[in-house]
Amino acid sequence: MDAAIATSPAPVEARLARRDAILAAVARTAERLSEPHPWESLVPDALRLLGDATGVSRVYIFEVERADGAEVVSQRFEWCAVGVKPQIENPELQSLPLEAAGFTRWAELLQKGEAIFGDVGDFPESERPLLESQEIKSLLVQPIFEGPRWWGFMGFDACAAVQSWERVEVDTLRIAALVLGSAINRQTRDEQLRETQKLEALGRMAGSVAHDFNNILMVIAGAMELLKGELETRGQRAMAHGQHAAMIDQALERAASLTRRLLDFSKRRAGAPQVVSPLDLLRRDEPLLRQAIGSKVRLRVVHGGDGRPIAPVRIDPTEFTQVVLNLAVNARDAMPKGGELVLDVSTVDAKDSPASFDLMPEGAWTLVRAIDCGEGMPPEVLAHAFEPFYTTKPPDRGTGLGLSTVHGIVSAAGGHIKVSSTVGRGTEFRVYLPAVGK
Repeated sequence: MDAAIATSPAPVEARLARRDAILAAVARTAERLSEPHPWESLVPDALRLLGDATGVSRVYIFEVERADGAEVVSQRFEWCAVGVKPQIENPELQSLPLEAAGFTRWAELLQKGEAIFGDVGDFPESERPLLESQEIKSLLVQPIFEGPRWWGFMGFDACAAVQSWERVEVDTLRIAALVLGSAINRQTRDEQLRETQKLEALGRMAGSVAHDFNNILMVIAGAMELLKGELETRGQRAMAHGQHAAMIDQALERAASLTRRLLDFSKRRAGAPQVVSPLDLLRRDEPLLRQAIGSKVRLRVVHGGDGRPIAPVRIDPTEFTQVVLNLAVNARDAMPKGGELVLDVSTVDAKDSPASFDLMPEGAWTLVRAIDCGEGMPPEVLAHAFEPFYTTKPPDRGTGLGLSTVHGIVSAAGGHIKVSSTVGRGTEFRVYLPAVGK
């Protein structure tokens, strides 16, 4: 009897000690992830802290992406206890389609913000093979949200023995996932702010250069008028000189065109915003767009979304046409052998897809999607897509101002533009404009 009394508190003490360790590790993780460094560089230490406190075999982070309308996850980070086989190089855990792999339940619960935990032996049959192949006996998985968007999940695997999870431990470790999501969101917002500031500075510089350049062109153009007048008085004897003058005229025309594009980019030339229907404008501009993309590319203009009415937007109609025309030409150049360009118009709320995935601010947005099936852009090109003068086209086919001009017009209208692309599978530009009257 005495021996039983002496030994019975031990499990309770062990559980309390583990709770305290987890709480301390989560607090330390929150401190680390709040440091002013890229969150990716802070994650390894955070996973180590959480792994040591929970006593599990592995702690890891998966990121989720959408491909062809389905959730695909890939392992990005991992911490392993001594003697545990790492899984970070396991090809089965890269680009894993959750539903096709039998993890539909995971996708549904994690998107709702719910944790998944328990013994693998109690999990649905479709989930067990992949988990058992990694020698996992029990686990805990917490969702990670970047703002309103489901970004991925953090997992804790017990491989040495089955490990139970008390509700207080599940809730405490949920805090670690929330803190990581906040760190990712903060860095994303900071990067977007820096990019916007950089584009604004380049816009001011482009406007200044364009005005100075335009003044020089005016002087050259004036001198050309005097020269042409003098050549006309000399008649046929000056024919060769007249041809040279025509070449200078052509160069002046090209330079003037570049100046206009610089001014468009800098937004020094104010438009005349009106309340318009994007779908009506697209249908009006269809002949122009078809001419611009050529006969090899098919064009479809569709009313997408869930069928709800498309809200009007406030924008200069000419500038809207310029935005769509630039995106259409960009798609044409990405499909040299032909293909299809879809312009999809819908009105969405911030919580709807893809607005939630793009972290759009609260409110209603009219969305214009330009979707092609072209060559796509690698990440190193995608990162510079909206930078002025950045282009992968030959010098005679582009100045690198098209997408930066689009960015300037959309931003001036209070909107946002997002892009996603996969090499060999095409590109999608998403233009969000504030819905009027919503």
